[in-house]
Amino acid sequence: MKIHTALAILAFGVGTASAQTAAPAVKVDGGKLEIKSIQTPQFQASNVGEKRWRPKDWMEVDFSFQIKLPQSAGGRNGALDSLAVTYYIALNAQTKDGKYEVIKGAFNYVDIPASEDCHALAYVSPATLRRLLQKDGFTPSDIKAWGYEVTVGGQRIEGNSSMGKAPWWEKTESFSMNEGVMLAKTETPFGILWGDYDVSAKKQ
Repeated sequence: MKIHTALAILAFGVGTASAQTAAPAVKVDGGKLEIKSIQTPQFQASNVGEKRWRPKDWMEVDFSFQIKLPQSAGGRNGALDSLAVTYYIALNAQTKDGKYEVIKGAFNYVDIPASEDCHALAYVSPATLRRLLQKDGFTPSDIKAWGYEVTVGGQRIEGNSSMGKAPWWEKTESFSMNEGVMLAKTETPFGILWGDYDVSAKKQ
């Protein structure tokens, strides 16, 4: 009996140590999502001719955050190779069966500097917004709720939403999920703008 008890305690200790070892050392302090309407930027080039067009309204998602690393990973002077962020944006629009339209976007952000104010950007095109909202134009009043989750090494280490800490998007029976429609900045006309304001993104 004592042998079995000792083995059980040992197994528990090993399992606990493994879980502690696997836990990511990085800490992420995430703010609220800033979601706004932004028009297509206009550029001029001298040798390609002119085309008439009207700038339209995009959705811009701006996630502000800061990471902290242990000294063994560089501390304040270090950088994290990557972290994953999944966004959930519920719209004030419903399907024919009464489900709210939700935009889901997942991105890997790379080379994140520690102890600095960082920004991650994501976008939804005017064409996608028109399809989901069934109208021209987009304003922040078209947003019903937002949320996000941050993972490092597959483990969730941060999250927030406009509806509190509870992940409202898990109530899948109430929503129509639209995946693959949220774009990284490099996939949009905004790709060349704002220098080092935002961290680099790779779409999942």
